[in-house]
Amino acid sequence: MSILHVNFAGKTFDLDSSDGMDAVAQQIAAGVYEAPLPFLMMATLLRVDGAFIDVGANTGIYSIMASVLAPDRKVIAFEPLPPVLDIFRKNLSINGLQDKVEVHEVALSDRNGVASLHIPDPRHGLVETSASLESEFQQPHSIIEVPVKRFDDVNVSDFIGVIKADIEGHEYAFLNGARETIMRDRPMIFAEVVGPAKRGPMNALLHNVGYLDFRLRPDMAIHDGEVLFDNAAWNHALVPIERLTKFKEVCDACGLPMLRRFHLS
Repeated sequence: MSILHVNFAGKTFDLDSSDGMDAVAQQIAAGVYEAPLPFLMMATLLRVDGAFIDVGANTGIYSIMASVLAPDRKVIAFEPLPPVLDIFRKNLSINGLQDKVEVHEVALSDRNGVASLHIPDPRHGLVETSASLESEFQQPHSIIEVPVKRFDDVNVSDFIGVIKADIEGHEYAFLNGARETIMRDRPMIFAEVVGPAKRGPMNALLHNVGYLDFRLRPDMAIHDGEVLFDNAAWNHALVPIERLTKFKEVCDACGLPMLRRFHLS
């Protein structure tokens, strides 16, 4: 086992790099992974109450980061792919967090049952990060059947402060299956929006539940009035309207300007 030592925001933790095959772990250790998401999401967690929910946890990097930076918070993770779950559990073990992070071996969607998880060609030789329940996300190399649940049916009784959802184009289905929880707790949500994402239905859902979308470029958070795909901003912050001031506080702390795009005729 090859171990990476990560220093993040004054805290340290270790990651199993899988002999260099975990590219995300390598990038996190180098401080270059998906800026500004790691700092913005953790700054949010430190400024709002409630549990951290990691949807599409993969090897558990964000679950571990949240546990180390906010040790008083409950962390609940969801990941259905067995090989990355094995690395996730190793990462929990080397950081002594086996009893801290609650892991569910299930995918989250808008229904309960079983679904096909589409796994890309493994010849890249890296830890897989792009398995998806969306068949059109990319050409699958193989398919496995995994359990799926609506988040509203997981029966999480804890108040939820922050949700991270990175599930390769299936984010709308997750949000739709978490609608009751979103209305109950009004969490800050950080979600990936890639090309195949169902942006129209996501727009409608966010409008119905009173949330604003900000696409997160490395140097700014942009509100467009609708969910747009931006190749320089795959990660989006979904913010309850009534918590906009809190989100601005977080952006200010991270040196991230908030901009609104205007359409001039």
